[in-house]
Amino acid sequence: MTTNVLGLDLGLAHAGAARIDHDGTVAGTWRHDTDPLPDHAAVVDVAARIRTVARWAVARGTTDTILVVVEGPAHAAAHGQPHERAGAWWRTVDALCRLNLPVGVIPPATLKKYLTGHGRSDKTAMRRAVADLFPGRGLDRISADEADAVALALCGADWLGWPGPYLEGRRGVSWLRAAQWPDRSTILESTR
Repeated sequence: MTTNVLGLDLGLAHAGAARIDHDGTVAGTWRHDTDPLPDHAAVVDVAARIRTVARWAVARGTTDTILVVVEGPAHAAAHGQPHERAGAWWRTVDALCRLNLPVGVIPPATLKKYLTGHGRSDKTAMRRAVADLFPGRGLDRISADEADAVALALCGADWLGWPGPYLEGRRGVSWLRAAQWPDRSTILESTR
């Protein structure tokens, strides 16, 4: 069995997903792009968008996915539609939990610090760090949301103790424990 960790960077207009296999290779990345919702979108349209994003995200998992890592909410973000994004986030997490998939949640600043060493890195720095970590694999052409998803999956794989191209000096660092993680022993036991 080739187990994998799925990373999800959720958004209503742009979302990214990435899967990392047990050997530390990026098994795939996906992006989901749609037009932004207008400021005063009809409730039925917002609900439909939330459903669409959640279905898309959950469908990225496979029968071999043993952990899903999602980016936590950015409470300080002043842009976008935070209420609606929260709806998509919770609908996705609820669907994953109903499928008995363990879910880890990483705050945005922790994710950025893990990958770049700085908690306030921008999307360009995150994309560059992912491409540098996996040279020659085409990851220099992925979207910013896909790069964030790779970083999320990477955090999960590192947390599980998998071999892989983790950042020098960051493997298993204590601040990674600040994220919300499911019971690791249950996950590791299920893969035996």
